Amino acid sequence: MNELPQDAWFYSRQGERLGPVTLAELRVKAQEGGLNPRLDLVWTQGMPDWQPAGEIDSLFERRVSEAPPAANPYTPPQADSSGEMMHRQGEWPGVRRRGYLAATILLPMLWNVALGLVPVFLGRPLDPALLQKASLGGAVLLIGVGLYYGLQRFLNLGMSRWWYLGHFVPFLNLWVGYRCFACPAGYAYHKKMDGIGIALAILYWLMFVAVILAIIVLIVIAIKFADDPRLAEPLRQLREAFEQARSTASKP
Repeated sequence: MNELPQDAWFYSRQGERLGPVTLAELRVKAQEGGLNPRLDLVWTQGMPDWQPAGEIDSLFERRVSEAPPAANPYTPPQADSSGEMMHRQGEWPGVRRRGYLAATILLPMLWNVALGLVPVFLGRPLDPALLQKASLGGAVLLIGVGLYYGLQRFLNLGMSRWWYLGHFVPFLNLWVGYRCFACPAGYAYHKKMDGIGIALAILYWLMFVAVILAIIVLIVIAIKFADDPRLAEPLRQLREAFEQARSTASKP
């Protein structure tokens, strides 16, 4: 197994952990603005844990001036506590929680409501071909907006954008969705939930439990009344309606 060089340093950048680099290379990145002294973390052998880049001696230049120490361009946080990090909302990159919820939940709802209200305002049904084009165009637009805001949301949480693929992995998608839906900015670093986040977390898991219970109830009903002739006819009609809708949608 290869051992790390003595001067090997690792660093985080926008949620991604990179390295190894030498201390000299890391110092160049800091001087060129490639490291955020508060948000980016660094680690090397001998350190018990990752530390903010600004707390590493000789990594950032200290400007000497006659001004009082409080006037220095960078003052290391006295106690870079999780509570203080959680309240630095403006310093976190990416999309915040409210923007993500607006783009992925509120915007699709408003689009569907708008499509339903257009015939009411026109006083007549929309042409089927026009309605199909509007629905397709809206779907493409909503997918694009949702993809952008989804990727930027992970950046705001201090996570890599590759976590977006977790939406497509069973069970992992529940955890990924929970973080995007409820967690405040930079949650991957400070591990603290605010009041709104706690309320959203409760709502998120209640919805999940409600869906599971609804599925269980439907399975029980289907098993219990599988041989009931009163249920066979509605199921047949529902199946025929579904087949008709699918055949209609497949026609040019």
